Amino acid sequence: MRVAWRAFLEFRRTQIELSERRLILLEPWTHDLLHWGADGTLHGTVVTGPRMPVPVTRDGWCPCRPLDAPLRRAADRRCGTA
Repeated sequence: MRVAWRAFLEFRRTQIELSERRLILLEPWTHDLLHWGADGTLHGTVVTGPRMPVPVTRDGWCPCRPLDAPLRRAADRRCGTA
């Protein structure tokens, strides 16, 4: 039962990540907003207010990375990621 539950949670996390990527790609005007990339570098050119959405998923993917970039879990993150 635990294996099935963990598999379900992994599936759910992957679906959320893919959904977030899709929503970011549907809003190309946000790609230039200043944000930290998953590689720890600063991307974008437009400074925004604190309430503006940032074009980065929970796992740190941003549109500056290739679409086939592997998904990374919170435990795998390094300092400086969004």
